[in-house]
Amino acid sequence: MTVVAGILLTAGICSIVYFGAYAILVDLTNTFTWFWLALGILCILAGAGLIWLHLRRYVIPVGVRRTLGVLAGLGILCFLVTEGVIVGYGRSKPVQDAEYMIVLGARIRGSKVTANLARRLDTAYQYLEENPETKAILSGGQGTGEDIAEAEAMAAYLEDKGIARERMILEDQSVNTYENIKYSREKMESQNATVVLVTNDFHVFRGTHIAKKQGLSRVYGLGAPTKWYTVPNMYVREAFAVWKYTVCGQMSLTGNA
Repeated sequence: MTVVAGILLTAGICSIVYFGAYAILVDLTNTFTWFWLALGILCILAGAGLIWLHLRRYVIPVGVRRTLGVLAGLGILCFLVTEGVIVGYGRSKPVQDAEYMIVLGARIRGSKVTANLARRLDTAYQYLEENPETKAILSGGQGTGEDIAEAEAMAAYLEDKGIARERMILEDQSVNTYENIKYSREKMESQNATVVLVTNDFHVFRGTHIAKKQGLSRVYGLGAPTKWYTVPNMYVREAFAVWKYTVCGQMSLTGNA
């Protein structure tokens, strides 16, 4: 019991420290970041509770311990399988000479792109340079704290790098991944076109399978690297997002990305 308590206390402290570091290095705009604070408090309370029971010489019944162990094991297994799929899809390679590229938006500060969005755009730029006939659909509306639509900021970033404005199609109404793809499809001349979906590596699996659910059968993911100190937050958040979108029927789990 004391070993488990020690693990819980350590995990709780680490979780709270990560929450504080993320708040300083990034911000708290991403509401999922509060998950780390809640998790930390929960782990510390659970650990302290186990120590209290140990000091009172209370022994948790074997049946209860086994049930909790099985549930915890199943939860961890489900999480690890999901993360494995997410990581695998993040490394996928797209076809060349796609008719369209959809670059999914992300939060901006004022009119400036953030670190992870800049990485998406750098990855998109490289593909566009290598495939001059591909048109880029830049997808992202204007959210809280943003002076312009994400699509506008993305277009300015790519234009500064030398991509002609004529190759860009702006979709500036969407507020989430589902709408990114829905409204981007409406900008395409053909629903049977070959599409490369550019986003951060953690987001490729969900993005491509949302696209497949919406009828884009020839869609391929292209993952951009994620800023290292945002990796825990983004990947854990993405696992929950995959479960949510799957349960709600907003993404297809069939086909290759």
